[in-house]
Amino acid sequence: MAKNNFDPVGTLSIGNVVTTGTILYKSNFKRYFQVSLRATAWLLALVLSIVVATLIGGILYELTKSWLVTIPVGIGWIGISLYLSAKYATDRAIICRLAYQELIDVPETVAVATEQLSLRLWAFLRLSLLISLYLCLVAIVGYIVFVLILAVAMGIVIYGLKMSIEDPNPFLILLSLLLIISLFLAWMAILVRFYASWFVAELPLAVEQTRSASFCVGRSQKLIKTATGRVVLIITIAFLMALPINTVGSVPSFIGQVMSSVSTDLATQSIGYALIFGGLLLNLISELFIMPFWQIIKAIVYYDLRNRREGIDLVI
Repeated sequence: MAKNNFDPVGTLSIGNVVTTGTILYKSNFKRYFQVSLRATAWLLALVLSIVVATLIGGILYELTKSWLVTIPVGIGWIGISLYLSAKYATDRAIICRLAYQELIDVPETVAVATEQLSLRLWAFLRLSLLISLYLCLVAIVGYIVFVLILAVAMGIVIYGLKMSIEDPNPFLILLSLLLIISLFLAWMAILVRFYASWFVAELPLAVEQTRSASFCVGRSQKLIKTATGRVVLIITIAFLMALPINTVGSVPSFIGQVMSSVSTDLATQSIGYALIFGGLLLNLISELFIMPFWQIIKAIVYYDLRNRREGIDLVI
């Protein structure tokens, strides 16, 4: 074993990470897309399980007029959804592992990576649920603070300027919009800041000898602690790069929601529902291409941070 002194990523900068990620994606597109397709299939199966469970539960209720008979359906759906979520999380991590192995010049096949990580199926589910819980708590607390600050600030403005809500002033409206936008941006910045701390939490579980979700979260926080600002910038730029693809399905979905909600005409509502369905389908297709991009970025950031803080031993 010898320490690798060559760093293919270079310094942890936006340009290096994005450039390396793009090159890695293009050169291994077939393998990454294969895993992304499989992961998206699990996600689609999860959505379909919700529809099927709802239909079965509704039919049973109509036949018996008792919610008790739907309990087994609900329990069965929970078990199935946890399994599908675990498979989805594992396949996402497989892309991270494949990209990381390319970076350290020890490439693996999809079959080998799948075999290695399938043994940690439930660990990936625990990690996914843990990070989701943390982000949810941060979002809720941030939202509460956002509302409180907005209410207090608006109260002070209205009282101080002796303005009336019943007789709105253009200046008050403009001030309110600026305040809302500023607080919203601050809330989003807090979410991104915390998300950055857990950005590479999948990687320790994917490439290191651990099955502890809490260890992976702590590991990610430790690695990113000294590079939080740069990681936040990388996440922001990567998000902006992926935004055009992410919004492909959002536009028809939004138009469909507006059409189906504001119109009582059956034909218009049908078109609206068709647009919503088409938008969901486009979003699903977009996920096929965006997922590998994000997982590759995570692998590059993790590689660079480990190389900087610990050095990485490679087989020469």
